[in-house]
Amino acid sequence: MSASQAFVRVFGREWRTIFKDKTIRNVMLIVPVLYCAMFGWLYSAQRVTDLPLVVVDQDRSALSRELVRALDQDQTFRVTAHLRSEAEALAEIDAARAAVAVVIPPSLEQDVKRGREAAVLTLVDGANMMVSNTAVRAANTDIKTISAGITLKKLAARGQWGSVGERTFTGIDYRYRVLFNPTFSYADFMVLGLVGAALQQVLLLGVALGATREKEAGTWHQTLETTPFWALWLGKTLPYWLVTMTMTVLCLSVAVFGFGLPVHGPLWPVLLVSGVFCLAVAALGLLISFAFSTQLMATQVAMLIAVPSFMLSGFTWPQMAMPQPLAVVSQLLPLTYYLHAIREVVSKGHGLESLATDFVALLAMTLVSLVALVWLRARAVAKAPVPDARLAQANATL
Repeated sequence: MSASQAFVRVFGREWRTIFKDKTIRNVMLIVPVLYCAMFGWLYSAQRVTDLPLVVVDQDRSALSRELVRALDQDQTFRVTAHLRSEAEALAEIDAARAAVAVVIPPSLEQDVKRGREAAVLTLVDGANMMVSNTAVRAANTDIKTISAGITLKKLAARGQWGSVGERTFTGIDYRYRVLFNPTFSYADFMVLGLVGAALQQVLLLGVALGATREKEAGTWHQTLETTPFWALWLGKTLPYWLVTMTMTVLCLSVAVFGFGLPVHGPLWPVLLVSGVFCLAVAALGLLISFAFSTQLMATQVAMLIAVPSFMLSGFTWPQMAMPQPLAVVSQLLPLTYYLHAIREVVSKGHGLESLATDFVALLAMTLVSLVALVWLRARAVAKAPVPDARLAQANATL
């Protein structure tokens, strides 16, 4: 057989396999379309809108009200509260109840009328770069639009146009302060998020292959019948948990001490939530392993969960901009709570007290997986083939 004939034979066999083998056909033809539809739907809004904005209006003039009205009419923002001080605005952003705050100083209108320097300060939550970039750009556009209108009115009133008039009337100066990531550093923003996604993927895949490996080897029913549930659970997940926690410590050390990633809070809450996160992911991986019969099927399901998790976690594209069904799915993923916890500690400098929701959610996911595992184990034991009595007696004698 010539080389070309061998190529044609092998090519033809694999081509037919793609369309005849249900598992491979699903991976090659259905999964890419599914991901394309999911990600297209995720970004269907095309831009972030309805960012919660709080206003500190210390001027309370017609000009300040016009400015607030312009911001509220912009689809990017949604004015949620009027506060009395910059400190209150900072507290709202720190607690994630607001993404943006606009501070209008006293005598803004009078300063503009008299030609004195007048500036409006915008405070932006920089923990999510998509939010900060969108907010800075939109607020700048709105304030500059109001400022340009004021300047044109003054020029028209005095008959001054061109460069002389523009130098005479400056309007409102736009100033902003980005909190938690003032340099807009992609490294500070992305590195730990990607590390968390990678750790989830390897842990989920490793544990998911545990039981299916034994199913293919024919030893699974024996393991189920001779091993108590708690021993089976810990025995199947603890080795992977220990390895993943070791890798977590290593990755954090490299990011912080090797690449100089700034950490604004204590690291021990990150390690604690990492342990609970790994527990939830390991329980989910074991659930996949119990539910499917082959390593290939378990791998497919694990990847189907792991691949879109980062995009759906809200770490890059905020949940407020997601379609509601995808936002609900986001709340069911362990990575969502883990990356939120990392951002709270590393970027915002918060401590353990701010991670209560994340801990509760991850522990609840672990508990749900364990309950499902108990049910699947009981069903598998009930369906286990009963060996012939004589064969069992002969085996016992041997």
